[in-house]
Amino acid sequence: MDFTASCPFRGYDLNSYSESLVGGQTVPVGCVIETLDPSQLEIRQFTEPLALEDGIDFGGTWLGGRHVRMTGAVYGSTHADAISRLLGLAAVMTAESGTFGYYPLAIPGFGTISVRPNGLRYQFDRKQHGGDTSKPLAVSWSVTFYAANPAIV
Repeated sequence: MDFTASCPFRGYDLNSYSESLVGGQTVPVGCVIETLDPSQLEIRQFTEPLALEDGIDFGGTWLGGRHVRMTGAVYGSTHADAISRLLGLAAVMTAESGTFGYYPLAIPGFGTISVRPNGLRYQFDRKQHGGDTSKPLAVSWSVTFYAANPAIV
């Protein structure tokens, strides 16, 4: 996977990192993907409760759901800019009302998969996010997607 290429999801570029000149210093702004893990696959198998009586001990194997986990960070030139970018990302990671919630996610070097986001996770820490609100801020985030088709890899 190319972590430097654009990764659009519902009109939001998950890899939109750039640098801006703010107050005489260069600061990062945008959103970046740090990690991607598409490897969690649930497997279902039927186990026979009466194996000793009928000689069948287990049945076939079926693929269950695939979870795709992604982490990243949003960067803002000020605290307000970073929070605005974070809340924009959180809105994208919430399914629209009246839909099944599956959307295409184009991952460079990996392909396009149909996924449902299960909400953006982020946390604020006084030690990391406190201080002068006019200074740049980075906030880490994570999201777990549920793939429509488990056989994506």
